[in-house]
Order: sequence, then C-alpha cells, then structure tokens
Amino acid sequence: MRSMSGPSAAILTKNEVIRDDFDLMEKYRDRVLVGLNITTPLHQAAAVQALEPNASSIQDRMLALVEAAARGLRTFGMLCPLLPGIADAQDDVDQLIKFVVDCRAEEIFVEPVNPRGPGLRLCQEALEQNGLHTEADAIARIRRRANWSSYVAELISRVQPAMRRYSDISKLRLLLYPSGLLPQDRERIKHDSAGVVWLG
Repeated sequence: MRSMSGPSAAILTKNEVIRDDFDLMEKYRDRVLVGLNITTPLHQAAAVQALEPNASSIQDRMLALVEAAARGLRTFGMLCPLLPGIADAQDDVDQLIKFVVDCRAEEIFVEPVNPRGPGLRLCQEALEQNGLHTEADAIARIRRRANWSSYVAELISRVQPAMRRYSDISKLRLLLYPSGLLPQDRERIKHDSAGVVWLG
C-alpha cells in the first residue's frame, strides 16, 4: 500500500449499502480503503445466499466495489474464505482475482476455510437445506483433516499462479492457520510460500 499521512481506516463489509458513504469517503480518499468480501464467483450465487442469508448478494457487492474503484477510492480485495466445491476451482480463482485486480485492489487477502469450531458442519447443513448437495458434499469431505490439508495446499497452488498472471504476488496476503496441515502439505506450501501469511 502507498504510504499515508495521518491515521487511516480500512472498511470491510458484506453490505452494498456502503455505497451510501462513498461521497464522504471521497473527501478522505487517501486515508480510507474500501473492501467488500467477495466469497464466490457469480455463478455460485445460490450458495452465497444459503451461507450468508443476511448479506448483500455477490452481484451487489461486486457492483459496489466497481463503483468504489470508478470513483477513485482506494480498494483492497477480500476473498475469504474460498470454499471447496464453491470457489476453489482454477477458473473461479482466476475470475475472482482478476475482478479485484480490475478494481485496483492494493492488497488481495485470500483464506482457506478454517476447520475449527462448528463452522464446517453449519455450512454443510445450510447447503443441504437449500438443496445444494454437491456443494454440501465438498464441505463434508474437508471435515476430515487429510482432505482439509489437501484442499489448502491445492487452493494455494491455484491462487499463486493467478496472482502472478493478473497482478503482483507481493500484493497477496494468503492467511493460513497451519496447525491442521499434514507434513507433506506443509512442506509443499513452504516450497513456494510467496504471499502466504502464517498465522498462529
């Protein structure tokens, strides 16, 4: 990110009503960064609705980020989490990264889904309840440690080349809690850890 004088604020939301505040943000455009969490490509809108029923649609979030960039506001990309079977295929990763790059993102945050707590089970149940059985099965598979570890390594192996194709990998912030990784996947990631932020 470019250096700023004075305090700065980064605003992250899943609600497109942030557009109502763009006029105010324009007055402080050098000190405010805008991000909308884009968790899936457009063709997975039904999955987003099932998993995030109280958030704005992916289309509305994307339109808000496009508007922020068009108005000259500083932006960042937030692609967290990229779920298996929903947003982790290479074409989907490419689309999402290219989108935030086209919105002039200064940094791009990516995260595999965290396996701790009840989150995966709740995601699986929400998808099943909405008839999205293929997507629910993909979530069910990564509830096993070996499958989660493999999913993470594969996701990273797709995000890094997409960043190198469409942007500068120095802008990547791939947030990773490594405690659940199997040794072989940890070593694979360490072999090319560009952009990986090891947490915990």
